[in-house]
Amino acid sequence: MNKSKLIFLVPLMLFILGCTPEPYTAKVGYTNGTTSGGHIAERIIITTLSGGKVNFAMGAIGTYPGKMSTGGRMDAPAHIEGDWAKEKSGVSSGLASYHRISADIPKEAEAKMKLMDNYYQNFDRSYGSMQVIVDGPRIRVFYTKSCVDMYHDCTPKKNIDPNDWVIKSPKGVTDVVVLFDGIGESSKTPFPNTEFVDLDKRREFYSN
Repeated sequence: MNKSKLIFLVPLMLFILGCTPEPYTAKVGYTNGTTSGGHIAERIIITTLSGGKVNFAMGAIGTYPGKMSTGGRMDAPAHIEGDWAKEKSGVSSGLASYHRISADIPKEAEAKMKLMDNYYQNFDRSYGSMQVIVDGPRIRVFYTKSCVDMYHDCTPKKNIDPNDWVIKSPKGVTDVVVLFDGIGESSKTPFPNTEFVDLDKRREFYSN
């Protein structure tokens, strides 16, 4: 190979190797909720494909979809970790069980987000909702455009979902895609190095 060809090829190879596609992102609100009664979410962090981190924990929650914040732009979730607890049923204070998780999110999460963003024929909302739902040891991550038939035309595009990824939300009102559905560890006592340890100590102190 002559010198002139080498001079041309080296920068071309550097350009190709240095060019990585931008991650797919969506403008989303953040939601933390439950479908099974009172919970307290201390720390629920989602790490995205690009390395960004979002904490979805919003303290005491008791409904679906639950508490919401304005959020921002977010690429596809890649990992989830966190600590939460379920409150005792029918009791105004006290926690029945403690839960934690550290798990990777399936790689098709990005494809599911793209599907949801292009799902409807005539509904084109510019933002969606990323929802983290805890129910005892179970934790799920949904993505939705919050299209409600009563107010919008939620007709899907023809043959848009060959994998049947789009399902109804727990309330059956909106369409969601499930990015993660897992079971965390469970304990009757707080896990070490969590805020629940100090919370239990304070409750015990004030009850005596």
